[in-house]
Amino acid sequence: MGVDSIKEFCWKYKYLLIFGGVLLVYFLNLFVDIMEVDAAQYSIISMEMSSTKSFLHVYEYGKDYLDKPPLLFWLNSLSFMAFGLSNFAYKLPSVLVALLGLYSTYRFANIFYSKKVSIFSAIILGTSQALFLITNDVRTDTLLIGFTMFSVWQMAAYIRTKSYKHLLLTSLGIALAMMAKGPLVLIILAAGFGTHFLMHKEWKNIFKIQWILLLTLVGVWLIPMCYGLYTQFDLHPEKEAYGLQGPSGIRFFFWTQSFGRITGESSWADDSSYFYFTHSILWDFQPWIFFFIPALFKKIRNTFLTVIGKISANGEYITLGTFVFVFIALSMSRYKLPHYIFGLFPFAAVITANSIFKIKEKYINRISAIQFGVEHIFWVAILIIFTFVFSDISILLIIVLSLIYIAFFMSFKLLKDKHERILIPTVITAIAFNLMMASHFYPNILSYQGSSQVGKYALQKKLNLRSFNTHGHSLHFYAREFIPYISVRELIEAKEGEFVYTNEKGYQEIKTHRNVKIKRVFPSHRAAIITLPFLMKNTRKERLNNEYILELK
Repeated sequence: MGVDSIKEFCWKYKYLLIFGGVLLVYFLNLFVDIMEVDAAQYSIISMEMSSTKSFLHVYEYGKDYLDKPPLLFWLNSLSFMAFGLSNFAYKLPSVLVALLGLYSTYRFANIFYSKKVSIFSAIILGTSQALFLITNDVRTDTLLIGFTMFSVWQMAAYIRTKSYKHLLLTSLGIALAMMAKGPLVLIILAAGFGTHFLMHKEWKNIFKIQWILLLTLVGVWLIPMCYGLYTQFDLHPEKEAYGLQGPSGIRFFFWTQSFGRITGESSWADDSSYFYFTHSILWDFQPWIFFFIPALFKKIRNTFLTVIGKISANGEYITLGTFVFVFIALSMSRYKLPHYIFGLFPFAAVITANSIFKIKEKYINRISAIQFGVEHIFWVAILIIFTFVFSDISILLIIVLSLIYIAFFMSFKLLKDKHERILIPTVITAIAFNLMMASHFYPNILSYQGSSQVGKYALQKKLNLRSFNTHGHSLHFYAREFIPYISVRELIEAKEGEFVYTNEKGYQEIKTHRNVKIKRVFPSHRAAIITLPFLMKNTRKERLNNEYILELK
């Protein structure tokens, strides 16, 4: 195949090649170790569910669990039963739902915009740092994005076609999103479609009798979860869970867990400011954030001009209403983490994609050139990681990334479509950076996650292991069994030759009670908390904490 043939092939199938690159990174993420704390916790709850077959009542280490809805655990436990306990089986259901979210974003955008804007919307969402992150560090937000966008697409289709098939699928999508992460999906739909109806003065759509049918159908889909919550908690006021005495499981999921963080009913609180998400989004929506911010403000300005009668209502307002109102509501929460706003990123992607096609002709060449320069920051970051962070690089990865850089450079030089000169080099950069993250950076970082490394070692050596003075959910997952905790008294009475997993403090305490032999030392660092001294290979050793497997004598 000659150079011209390769160019023709790449041009003809450019979007398929882009999605192929995205899927490659998602696929590699499936095999990266599960990260502490949340994902590892969900993995052992799912492991326990797959073992006990208790699907309606959720337990963690045999105790009642009341924090997240059960859908993630249902899907993961079924995946474990089908494929066995592995990183792949834990992440597969959520990654498939994330792909549903990309497809739903495309189909939703295609109802209101051109096919090209719709394709750009799905690509922008799929190549955002948030999507690359949550197809690796899988949490409930991965399911939330997929099922929320499915319900938004189906509801928009119902408004357009009046087909009850779409109403039924909307109810299913809402129920699945609620069983993934509570009632946030209802707020998203109300904010988005409510804004759209008001802007277009579609009063009949606001007061449709069919919305009662929709909520009724949602209630039917939710019966299994509600029955499980009621029988596990509401029927047992003597129970204590999640710091609550005699909690109502149903009230907790439909109110306390979500709205309680605003009203103060939930005990979860931190010192984050109202502007927390305005900071976190600057990284999580890379490499598109510098297109999104002006696009958002322009859309807000045009909407304001419409409200005061300067211009007439046109297009869709679902994306704007959802992003602005839900972003404000989440910013009022007393407890925040960056991934709480990931469910808004499909709407940000549509706003961004549409704005790229509205860039004026006289500015687009300059903007694409600036973006081309900015993208080199990611390429420099790759070189820095290879040189100063983890330098044990595979030759294959170097060759692949070199070829991708050539494609990045040539795409900017050769593409004739000015909008694609913005999109495609940016996408290629995002794929290259996250290919490095999935195949090189995260595997190296997680090699310092002591609890998972200890679990793997215990499984490999078939050790009868117990844990003292330290904790890690991934210990149990990678040991493929629940490692019991040992008290000081049990430690003293333990037989010679038994093995104990502990940290430095526990090691010093054990030595005051028993003679021990160090079986293995594991240099450890929290994978989710990355500091510059830990990243730099010359100072990393100073930031590591030793964890041990000890043999009792």
